[in-house]
Amino acid sequence: MGETLNSVLAQKYPSLEYLVMDGGSTDESVAVIRAREKELTYWRSEPDHGQAEAINQGFQRGNGVILGWLNSDDLYLDDTLRAVADALAGCEDEAVFFYGGCELFQDGGTASELRSAVPFDEARLQMTDFIDQPSVFFTRSAWDRVGPLDESLHYAFDWDWFLRAAKVCRFVQCDQVLSRYRIHSQHKTGTGGLRRWEEMSEVVRRHSPDEVIRHYQYLLACPDARWWLNKRMRLAQLFGRILPASMSGALGTLCAPPFWLLPQGISRPMLWEISGIR
Repeated sequence: MGETLNSVLAQKYPSLEYLVMDGGSTDESVAVIRAREKELTYWRSEPDHGQAEAINQGFQRGNGVILGWLNSDDLYLDDTLRAVADALAGCEDEAVFFYGGCELFQDGGTASELRSAVPFDEARLQMTDFIDQPSVFFTRSAWDRVGPLDESLHYAFDWDWFLRAAKVCRFVQCDQVLSRYRIHSQHKTGTGGLRRWEEMSEVVRRHSPDEVIRHYQYLLACPDARWWLNKRMRLAQLFGRILPASMSGALGTLCAPPFWLLPQGISRPMLWEISGIR
């Protein structure tokens, strides 16, 4: 929590409106927040009904014209706020969704992965959430047009919102890395298991074509395929350091038995896209 607060406040951005919505933490978070409370617009620490509800209430209470949310494990870079404000200057009255690159890093370690922001593609977004949420900002006009986050969702409310935004907002990609996403033993993406896949399948059911829905249903019904999906992609990346892409991909598939034979209508390229690894 302290690192997250500092990554925002140390930028000394003059027009910052910073609201901290804590869900009643019992660790040292409240003490850390109190130590910086004079620099905050508002803060609270009380039980809520989940992350989406807390974010919705924060945006409802705030008055800013450019919005974004940062989870307590993640960080902004030193010039993120200024870069976003400069990029969106003059667009405040438009429904604009702005996103940049992100650095994924292991908590307590040195391993990291830079993920550049890829050009916006709605069809691709309907297959996988390729946008890194900590590097997302949007205008108040966009929020008002799209509406609040779906509070019934725990793992995929950001993806659901992005897909809704794709129908009514102008998406702007930025080459700059805007945030750092911390990977640790308790982060939601890594610990969500079957419930996370069920939620993603529900989001796909709402927004995606039948072909995509069919692939998520296949993965939902096949635990081995879910387990091997990211493993296969990581193996292909590893082999790709020494082999041509065509060979490294084939070798990665050879190491992943669930993908040797696939049901009719299930394609490997779409499964690889769904993995989210690039």
